[in-house]
Amino acid sequence: MLGVYAVLDLHCHILPNLDDGAQTMDESLEMAALAASSGVHYIFATPHCNTRDPRKNYRSAPLIAAYETLQQALDDRQIPITILSGAEVLARGDFEAHLEAEDFMTLNGSRYLLTEFYFDEAPAYMEHCLQAVEAARLVPVIAHPERYFCIQRNPGLATDWAERGRILQINKGSLLGTLGQSACLTAALLLRRAVNPVIASDAHRVNLRSPHMGPLLELLDRSFPEIDPRLVLHTLPLKIAKDETV
Repeated sequence: MLGVYAVLDLHCHILPNLDDGAQTMDESLEMAALAASSGVHYIFATPHCNTRDPRKNYRSAPLIAAYETLQQALDDRQIPITILSGAEVLARGDFEAHLEAEDFMTLNGSRYLLTEFYFDEAPAYMEHCLQAVEAARLVPVIAHPERYFCIQRNPGLATDWAERGRILQINKGSLLGTLGQSACLTAALLLRRAVNPVIASDAHRVNLRSPHMGPLLELLDRSFPEIDPRLVLHTLPLKIAKDETV
């Protein structure tokens, strides 16, 4: 059952030809139309940032122009999606130096930074980087914690992060079981136990981690009746977009 509220997709690789997500503008528009058909009104465009790819996607005039160009194309096609800025920032290498230089695009210019790690990263390094984000007066939004091996072994690490005010962003695909059994089980546990989790598509293509939210809404209705979909897909992401305290 589709929601009657505006869904905000906090994590989506919809900007064309900037990472391993959409490769063309037509593909971006197709992704947006598919998302809109399932109740999504706002998409945070979050290209991979600070990776080994030559396209680092740090804050820059060309990157800002890419958000604006996509929004104009959506408006021209009358696709009812609003693009919000952001990036999925990999914590590696000179992460702290880039933090200090304010090179990273936060979510809609807010205090919230979508932060990811290598799947096999050590918990001590994760904690070090999360503290660095907080020292920069930002709030970590931790991308897909259920996919990190240390969290799959010890989900309490992530629930502790949430209790300390860090936001857990769970992937739709993990809950749906398309990203492996360990991610599925861990995502379900975090959704039930963590403080203020949010769910996002982490969509890369029309058929790769699709931006369509229909299957997720049906799953929440069927298997997670104790979870209010409005909270995890609208209320909490909207607070992040507005730079309000979660």
